[in-house]
Amino acid sequence: MSTLPPKSVWRDGDVIKIQWLDDAPNYPGNHTTSLSIATLRSLLKHGNANTWPSYAPSPRKAWEAEEYAQFSDFDYEAYMNDDQVLSQALTQLHTHGLLFVSNVPESETSVSTIGERIGPIKNTFYGYTWDVRSVPKAKNVAYTSQDLGFHMDLLYMEQPPQIQLLHCIRSSSSGGASLFTDSYKAAADLLAADVDTFKTLVDVEASFHYNHPDSNLYHQSRPVFEVLEKDYRQTFRALYNDKPVNILDYLTAVNWSPPFQAPFAVKPRHRQQQSKTEVLGPLNSRVADWHKAAQQFNALVHRPSGIYERLMKPGECVIFDNRRVLHARKAFEAGDAGKERWLRGAYLDKDPYLSKMRVLHGAAK
Repeated sequence: MSTLPPKSVWRDGDVIKIQWLDDAPNYPGNHTTSLSIATLRSLLKHGNANTWPSYAPSPRKAWEAEEYAQFSDFDYEAYMNDDQVLSQALTQLHTHGLLFVSNVPESETSVSTIGERIGPIKNTFYGYTWDVRSVPKAKNVAYTSQDLGFHMDLLYMEQPPQIQLLHCIRSSSSGGASLFTDSYKAAADLLAADVDTFKTLVDVEASFHYNHPDSNLYHQSRPVFEVLEKDYRQTFRALYNDKPVNILDYLTAVNWSPPFQAPFAVKPRHRQQQSKTEVLGPLNSRVADWHKAAQQFNALVHRPSGIYERLMKPGECVIFDNRRVLHARKAFEAGDAGKERWLRGAYLDKDPYLSKMRVLHGAAK
């Protein structure tokens, strides 16, 4: 990279201006570079221009059902038209991972309208938006009237959606309540009870798949608990014994989706380099440790005190963090065709969600 020597430098109020002796190609002869003094100070102090508005989101808060029940719904019109209300909604989504919007218009496009208020919808093989209702010969248990256990969506993809929206267009005459629980609360309680068990769910990867060779084949492996720093994996016991850790500061995602979990498998490089005994012995040990740890986590997930139950009514939309909040559904009566429980859903990625929070924070300053 060449160095451009300055021809002249002067100060104009809070801005330093520079004209160059031999400017970059295609710039006019009178081209002037302007740098604020604040930017230069930031470069000296932090090593970057720091042109983004400073933003430190509120700390995450673990919750149980009784605490979450104290939250009020957000009104659709206020959510759509008032940036302050949207900022409050996204703050709650960050701190607790769950919110509800009420008085939503009865339209198949409402869920995309609500999602696009935050950012672009994530398109998947399910579609730009998609229906959750009972269909004949369903490939996915979500499209039946059966009980659906706690899970997260699309963990078999390389980039699972961060945010999920479900708009209730029609409710069933009997059953079909939606269930939500905070996996971060369960993770924090597991760490407090048994550091080694927690560490197993950080170190041992489980596999998730969508295995339909006639249409879609997806497969990914990831640990149940994703943490912020790699070196943190080796220091759970030391950190916890020295000073109890607030794991909510370190967790970046939880991966839990039993309906879509794939068998454990040996990685190809291990199959080629080691004998069957050398490969299967350690694998069986890791799988046994994982199942024992997973059973403990599953028990915490299913504590009644942590499960927020809500029979969603037409005109309500839930928005939740798909990498934190587990969702489930009680069985319902399918009913007559055209009268069954009907939710319409959409996904968003993490980037537009974080971007919108930063923008709203900057606008409020």
